[in-house]
Amino acid sequence: MKKYFSLLSFIAIFFIGMQFSLAQEADRQDNPEVVAKQKTYELHQLLKLTGKQQGAMFDVLVDAEKNIIELNKNKVSESVEHERMKAINEKVQANFKKILTPEQFQMYQASLVTDKK
Repeated sequence: MKKYFSLLSFIAIFFIGMQFSLAQEADRQDNPEVVAKQKTYELHQLLKLTGKQQGAMFDVLVDAEKNIIELNKNKVSESVEHERMKAINEKVQANFKKILTPEQFQMYQASLVTDKK
């Protein structure tokens, strides 16, 4: 009897742990700040951003992520979604160009080309 109780307790704890893990993963994907923070960190590693640049980039990326989440919630045709994504990306690029130095912006564009390959 004690063995069955131990086994059932272990199984219950395992499933509870799985639920918490899945809930945290879903939170991360729906939270634009978390995604923007990760992208800002990656850009900082690539471009050696200053503190002021990091803050500005984070704000731009949070705004873009919120727009993307909103776009994904709305059920629109694929062509409309493509056009809206293109507009979001153009806005991000324009803001990045204002924030980054010309050398940093060139490095950023070069990284986009290598990422596509």
